[in-house]
Amino acid sequence: MCLILTILFIVLGIQAIIDHNWSFAALYGAITLFFIWLLVDNIKAVLIHKGQCSSSGCSIFDLLKRSKKKPNDKDLSDQ
Repeated sequence: MCLILTILFIVLGIQAIIDHNWSFAALYGAITLFFIWLLVDNIKAVLIHKGQCSSSGCSIFDLLKRSKKKPNDKDLSDQ
């Protein structure tokens, strides 16, 4: 959802810049930055939950790492 809203406000901001409507361009830019912040925060929370990065912080390289395959809980209960 954050990604869709971010793209939407980027497009609205570009349209406002093309129309030379600077007040709306600044408003859409601020809203876009807010949704980018939310998107990054959500990605970090998911990576911490998956165990790909520590709770102290993540780096850009943590996004590129492949996660280790964890066994399925259902498969463990069958044994």
